[in-house]
Amino acid sequence: MIIGIASTRAPKVNGVKRAFEKLRGVLFSAGDQLKFESIESDSGVSATPVSIAELIKGSRNRAEHVFQALSVRAVMNELVLAIGVEGGLYNVGGITFLQSWACVHDGADFWFGSSGSIQLPGALSHAVLEEGKDLGKVIDAFAEQRDVRSNQGTWGILTHDIVTREDSFELAAINALAPLFNKKLYQKEFNQR
Repeated sequence: MIIGIASTRAPKVNGVKRAFEKLRGVLFSAGDQLKFESIESDSGVSATPVSIAELIKGSRNRAEHVFQALSVRAVMNELVLAIGVEGGLYNVGGITFLQSWACVHDGADFWFGSSGSIQLPGALSHAVLEEGKDLGKVIDAFAEQRDVRSNQGTWGILTHDIVTREDSFELAAINALAPLFNKKLYQKEFNQR
């Protein structure tokens, strides 16, 4: 099975790989060999998406692009799954949240999942939503660290590394894969009386 990951950033790639390791024996046989390919892919959305709609669109665009790139090279009858991952913000009632999304694409269908959400401090929210700055750059200055997005991410900064960016993408990927590893339930008819 070839798994295309639409990123080369370590937290995204490692999060998706961890999701597949947790699903070994559930989504695929324990003995199956997985071949991961990381491919940089443009999301077609803002550098820091600022709505759930934009997060979903970005993850879908990435997954679709990577699937097309991999399917050309795939060996006949080899299953290819592409996973696009996208992190960003959304605002509800004046409160801004950080969330990660994943989209799984098999060439025909798309499945989506997200991580949990965490409230952003007002200063970060203002810098991104009001001033139009990229969260990746803002968090470096805010945390007084360098390249936070390639390490623990904003998640790690806000939770003292209890939940990292990698963790958030792992959960999003597992949730997006649920319709595949739990097909029987997802295809079940509901006969309400």
